[in-house]
Amino acid sequence: MSCRHYLVSGQVQGVFFRATAQETANALGLCGWVRNTGDDRVELVACGSEASLGELERWLRRGP
Repeated sequence: MSCRHYLVSGQVQGVFFRATAQETANALGLCGWVRNTGDDRVELVACGSEASLGELERWLRRGP
């Protein structure tokens, strides 16, 4: 199992990005946490298989 840390910027607060990112990670079988930061970003830590982490990263780059 691997873990990765992400900081996502752009239009990510006030648009349910955090909740959708958590749902996406859960659907991929990942564990970890997601939170809004004080500087208008979303921070994530996700742990799981390399394949699932890769899928999450592609989703984060693409957005909901």
